[in-house]
Amino acid sequence: MATKRAGSKTANGVPAASGSPPWTNVVLLAGAVGYGLWLLVNRGRMSWPPRELLAGATTLAGCLALVGPLVLGRKESTDGGLGELIWLSGGLLVWVFDLAAAARGRWRGTSWATPLDVQFMGLIVLAVALAGWRLRGGSKSWSWTNVTGWLLGAFWIGMALEKVLSVE
Repeated sequence: MATKRAGSKTANGVPAASGSPPWTNVVLLAGAVGYGLWLLVNRGRMSWPPRELLAGATTLAGCLALVGPLVLGRKESTDGGLGELIWLSGGLLVWVFDLAAAARGRWRGTSWATPLDVQFMGLIVLAVALAGWRLRGGSKSWSWTNVTGWLLGAFWIGMALEKVLSVE
């Protein structure tokens, strides 16, 4: 007599998630922030008082974008919110421009965390956000990945709009 084996369930009867452990996300995010801080210290941009605060925030946002495809690629559900789409798109932009620079032989002079000018990055993310909003509608997901994507997107769009609207 063959027995049927059901998937593992938690105590309340909900199927348990079978994925990699959450500490992997913590390691990826801590590595991204650590790399960003190392870049800032190495370039002499981390000082007190923080005169180049937005440049430092741009570097940290770029480092978070680098790990975005790795974190979101490990997620099991495909019902991601618009913030996750923004984070994934921003991360893929950084990876694609980094790989293009490496293919051209410019791997030494490339700023791996911020290969795109903040104006271009922000305007591209704005286009992705508008297209995603139109196709998906507003998402009510409050997952940490969706919120992180919204925060990164708002930062990039804000920096781009500041640069576009600044009078020189």
